[in-house]
Amino acid sequence: MLGYTRVLETHEEHAVLKGGTAYLVWVSLGNRALRRIVLSFIATVVKRFFVDQFVFRLKLGLRSRGANIEVPALKTIEHQLDSLVPIRYETVEVYLGFIQLWISSLSYLRRRLGPAFDADIIDFLVGLRRCYLDASSVYGRGLTTTRRPERAPSPRFAFIYAVDPHLFCVPSLHVLVVCYTYKRLEALLRARGDLERFSLELDAVRAKALAITESILYVRQHSVNCIPTSLAMLGVIEPSYDESESKRFLSELFVDEEAMHSLDRARIVDYMTSLYERIARSGPDACYDAIADFIAAYMEIA
Repeated sequence: MLGYTRVLETHEEHAVLKGGTAYLVWVSLGNRALRRIVLSFIATVVKRFFVDQFVFRLKLGLRSRGANIEVPALKTIEHQLDSLVPIRYETVEVYLGFIQLWISSLSYLRRRLGPAFDADIIDFLVGLRRCYLDASSVYGRGLTTTRRPERAPSPRFAFIYAVDPHLFCVPSLHVLVVCYTYKRLEALLRARGDLERFSLELDAVRAKALAITESILYVRQHSVNCIPTSLAMLGVIEPSYDESESKRFLSELFVDEEAMHSLDRARIVDYMTSLYERIARSGPDACYDAIADFIAAYMEIA
């Protein structure tokens, strides 16, 4: 049985992965401070992820036609090891679940912990907003992409290709968001003394984070380079996401993928671990520079 199938069968039925979006919206409308951070977060996502990408794409197009426009260099960030990961376009639903993961988790916990959890939601969203802001600081120094099919494999992919210019691969916001979600929730619940009470829920969220991270390679939206660089950045944003957790997370990727030879999987994990160490051990103050330098020096494959 394939890894992503096992994760879905084991954990998707857990209520923590099915929390209601409408409920969280309703809670936000009734809390002024929460409403403020929600609006700030949405504005950041729209500006730093969508608007910025389309602006960069426009500038790249104008420069290709001879205009003297300053724009960061665009690198194809693929690696030879990407070819060892099977193509599984059917995992697009998993891939698209990275936003719903944190929304469902917060909604579920708010229902069980009540208004006292509102301050934790604010704390969570402040950090999640920082994920987008910090990633943006690297995107502005070097644009990265992967080669997608000339024709979208399905209507879902046609939509993805239309709304995502695909210039912000390193670091991967998919990885940042899903890994931040389970680790920040763990920290918040520990501080409340509720960690043991919600241990099964956190296990389900972490398992889904693994599945979503695998899916970014299955659907060829990212490269093996995108995952370890993201975990290194996350260690700056959320210090509890340390080297031990990063390596443990990497070691569990594709563990049940039957179509991947064990030696090939080992090569992929070893490479990602090595790249993570190279970036993370530059230290928190130099981590983002190290990611930008990695992009600038990266040798594109033919």
